[in-house]
Amino acid sequence: MTDEEAIRLYGTTEPQPELLRLEAGALSCEFEGGALRHVKWGRVEIARGVSYLFRDNDWGTVPAEVEDIQVETTSSRFVLTFSMKMRMPDGLLTAAARVEGSDAGTLAFDVIATPDAELSTNRCGFVVLHPAACAGKRLSVEHTNGKLEELGFPLEISPSQPVFDIRALTYSPAPGMTLHCRLEAALPHDRAGKFEMEDQRNWSDASFKTYVASLLDEWPYRLPDGVPLAQRVEFEVTGVSAEREKRDGHTRQLRLGEPTDHRLPALGIGVPAGISLATTNEHTALRGLGAQWWIVDADLESARLSEDICAVSELRRDLPVKVQLDAVVPEELSPDEAASLLRKKCDSAQLQVDAIRILPAPFLKSFQPTDVWPNVPPLEVYAQAARRCFPDSLVGGGMFTYFTELNRKRPASTALDFVGHATCPIVHAADDTSVMETIEALESILLSVRLMCPGVAYRLGPSTIASPRNPYGTSPASNPEPRRIPLASSDPRHQGQFGAAWTAAYAAACAHAGLDVLALHHSHGPCGPYFGSDTRVPAWQVLEVFSRASGAPVVPIEGLGSDLAGLGWEDAEGPMKGLVVNLTAHSIPISIEGRTDAHLGPFAVLNFVHDRAV
Repeated sequence: MTDEEAIRLYGTTEPQPELLRLEAGALSCEFEGGALRHVKWGRVEIARGVSYLFRDNDWGTVPAEVEDIQVETTSSRFVLTFSMKMRMPDGLLTAAARVEGSDAGTLAFDVIATPDAELSTNRCGFVVLHPAACAGKRLSVEHTNGKLEELGFPLEISPSQPVFDIRALTYSPAPGMTLHCRLEAALPHDRAGKFEMEDQRNWSDASFKTYVASLLDEWPYRLPDGVPLAQRVEFEVTGVSAEREKRDGHTRQLRLGEPTDHRLPALGIGVPAGISLATTNEHTALRGLGAQWWIVDADLESARLSEDICAVSELRRDLPVKVQLDAVVPEELSPDEAASLLRKKCDSAQLQVDAIRILPAPFLKSFQPTDVWPNVPPLEVYAQAARRCFPDSLVGGGMFTYFTELNRKRPASTALDFVGHATCPIVHAADDTSVMETIEALESILLSVRLMCPGVAYRLGPSTIASPRNPYGTSPASNPEPRRIPLASSDPRHQGQFGAAWTAAYAAACAHAGLDVLALHHSHGPCGPYFGSDTRVPAWQVLEVFSRASGAPVVPIEGLGSDLAGLGWEDAEGPMKGLVVNLTAHSIPISIEGRTDAHLGPFAVLNFVHDRAV
């Protein structure tokens, strides 16, 4: 791939790790960047991934330099060896890894890691990802003391760890099939070497994650200088296995379903701090987008808050757009003091506020259910203060960060007009496959919020690929190069065709959820409309399509599979319209019944009425 093509697709020339496919009979997996992906027995995915990670004190993932890759294969067995180097400012962690798989249904992944200095880490070692499709399945757990417990993968997203103190897990990935997963680790602060599980759907990851070291123990912890630490993950699968998937270039036949009672939500766009300093091009793009809602950040401790509110008021002039104020207030102010001060600033700028949420600043950070929570008034008291000071506005609740934080601090929704949160696909991993797979988890998030807050309007976003806030550390990671970095404040793929595909797929996944507002991306900055000063990002064109389609009846598209996304809608002024999205880096030929034939290139987004890529 040329640098020009890489920039067009991904917004960066950062090279991607080579993908290596490993097979032994019915067992198969992919090796990429030091990790295993899509471990399958026949056609059944038994594990979404297995990786060895080194997390810093802000939960940033230290990049691994993967070297010395060697593979031995026969028809019944494969052996892969490689080394990893993970560099920290304080020293280097070097690891020797070995993966062995056989047609008998066994897979073992061993790592011995040695630091050349005493290193501090929040987590160092294996994580195993179980597919999100395991939700609701029975789960047998062996604890580190040998005791067995019968549990289950949660169906509704669990706010806390569903399983603690793990030595082994046994479950059925498919009828007639059993997977036994055993995990062992030498840990400097835990002689038992226990693992535990979290429901990664909280962060829109399409998986449950079993990870080394308990969050109930002290962290960060220290790896002793020069001491080798061994860890091992072992799979044994038994039972039936279907043939492997056959990949071919046959044209995908897509069909349009019947119109549904669901309607596309209003489109929102995030307006972060600094709108008063945005460029003329960014102001013009915001006004011309046609979004129904502007979701405006308002931090009472921002030195430019008054200027930003005035800018929003001026930019909104003569537009039918509505404004939602997401106000972050210092904990030193009482709820009434904070709401009153916000009202004065809005009145001074002659800004009509159509909806408002008030959140004390400590809740921009994440807290485990077992943690000591901020000593501030209940969040419903802030909502009551907002209603008194903004009597003509809708009053909402929820979190300004991600679903995780909402799930751990569930609102008293009876006092609210709406609830909301955002998502971010790069909390745990930032590779292309993981980011696009987060679309799968949106269905579970949407369902969980509906069960959590029945009968209350639901607003999702503003969601972006990048992480404008980091609830799990001091700040988002900087990304000057730019690269694919977890929890980074900017992500180059927002600027490329990848960003357009992710945006369209995200909207399609939410189309049947009955959302009140879906907000995606920002009015300015690294998640905004421009790449450089005057090149419009492809994702902005997707937003323009959905702004025009807001409120239209949804028409499903059948036959998409896992590598395509899309939806249609009825247009009051003409024929049916819609989008089809290629979620992969490979071309896919499609035929839409009675509409058009097309060859979708990597991450292409096709408007199948007008037959043009956006």
